[in-house]
Amino acid sequence: MINFRFYKNKKVVVLAAALLLALPSCELDEEVYSVYTPETFYTSETQVLSSLSGVYRNFAQISGMGVEYRTLELSADQVLTHGKIQGWWANNDFEQLMEHKWGPDHNYLNGTWNTFFQTVGQANALIAALDASKLEGVGGAKAELKALRAYAYFYLMDLFGNVPIFTEPKVDPNNLPEQNTRTEVFNFVVAELKEAAADLPSQTEVGGQYYGRLTKEAVYALLATVYLNAEVYTGTAQLDGAIEYADLVINSGAYILLPDYFDNFKHDNEENKEFIFGGIYTPNIPGGIGHPLVQKVLPGISGGLFGLPYTPQNGFGTRPSVVALYEDQDARKGMFMTPGELKDPRTGETVLVERIVPDNNSQLYKPGVSKGDPVPYVIIPATGIRNQPMNAGEKWIKWGLDPNTNGGNAGNDIAFIRYADVLLVKAEALARQGNFGAALPLINQIRTRSNASVLSSLTLNDVFEERGRELTFEMSRRRDLIRFGKFTNAWEFKEASEPFRVLYPIPSRAIDANPKLQQNAGY
Repeated sequence: MINFRFYKNKKVVVLAAALLLALPSCELDEEVYSVYTPETFYTSETQVLSSLSGVYRNFAQISGMGVEYRTLELSADQVLTHGKIQGWWANNDFEQLMEHKWGPDHNYLNGTWNTFFQTVGQANALIAALDASKLEGVGGAKAELKALRAYAYFYLMDLFGNVPIFTEPKVDPNNLPEQNTRTEVFNFVVAELKEAAADLPSQTEVGGQYYGRLTKEAVYALLATVYLNAEVYTGTAQLDGAIEYADLVINSGAYILLPDYFDNFKHDNEENKEFIFGGIYTPNIPGGIGHPLVQKVLPGISGGLFGLPYTPQNGFGTRPSVVALYEDQDARKGMFMTPGELKDPRTGETVLVERIVPDNNSQLYKPGVSKGDPVPYVIIPATGIRNQPMNAGEKWIKWGLDPNTNGGNAGNDIAFIRYADVLLVKAEALARQGNFGAALPLINQIRTRSNASVLSSLTLNDVFEERGRELTFEMSRRRDLIRFGKFTNAWEFKEASEPFRVLYPIPSRAIDANPKLQQNAGY
């Protein structure tokens, strides 16, 4: 009987995968069980866990500011890149997403499609391998794989709409998968998640032993989100489902709002009780991964800005309208670096540089080493997304500084679903049903945590704006804009866009590989 609860923390899970990845390849009888093939038959608990942790590890990378994060965030109204005077961060892939001018050949869309279908393929192969093995008690592992596969299909349905539902371990090139409707994918995701939840342990039973893995409550939280978006995906609202599954999470008692909002994002945020599911980052462990969420955001200042061992890349910023969402006393507003003198978040002191260089990185001022007098590093407003000085545009530092950063790779774990999101899902579903009285305390619970003023009444737009404040940069904004009918609106540096933009095109390379796929309308 396999008992995965033996593995009590994320480091052990990652090490299990790393050790198997590191096995020498010269021995003919060596099996590397992190390779996803249906012919890999499992004979031990360690082998199963290795492959399972590999799927989790690959899925986690969607939050690491690669193509998936960019596809999810740059087309919305919060994350952007300011192309620099000398050409850094200026390319069509960024600009087309920010201006809603992408087409089927967009590189990031193709990469995102491949990432999520890779998870589908990995899960299919491992489920087949488990079915073929002689191991007993693999129901929990299969449930996790089915839930991960459904999670990938949730993103595919959300981003691309009509996609093939494929559950076989291998693709037959002579019988390529047929495309399914978005409603069929929705029904598949719901059914798979419900089936998986029945075989997963409750967070109340396993505690930190399942940190970073899918439990009943994690699946319930995803189901609540899926149901909240049902009208977008199927044309029929299913708000009762969103409330039902949000309540299963809330009433479990397994999660809380952390007293300090930013404890969710600090570098040592492991096993906190607001984190329901997300990416586990361990860059200093062999086989682990890190993320560059701080490296790619901070201003380009060389010489150890904030004590970090690298020069930040000065890439991702935000818009003035995002900062304007927050009241001055709202603690969450502290994540932003706005026009004016740049402050060190550790000390509150002004950052001093030798001089501000509009077309390159500035150099941190070091007493006794630098020549001349220091000048404050001043952030100035951006005037667009092209040809901007290096010090232009609002920045943000939501995920805290990691003193153990491995190069630019940090170890803050990144929640895909937090308890605050579940409260907001329930509040929105209630508000959409007209029950604003029941939704109001949920919104105020979240606002009070961050010292925002208590609301005396509530509108549906208040719920939308609170989601924007609480979940800024956490990969849900595009869905929110679409659900509230705002995705094609004009905002800073973007004109109004066509209605068909609420769905991305099926990548042309996917259609080339499978001619059975039909392109989405408008492309």
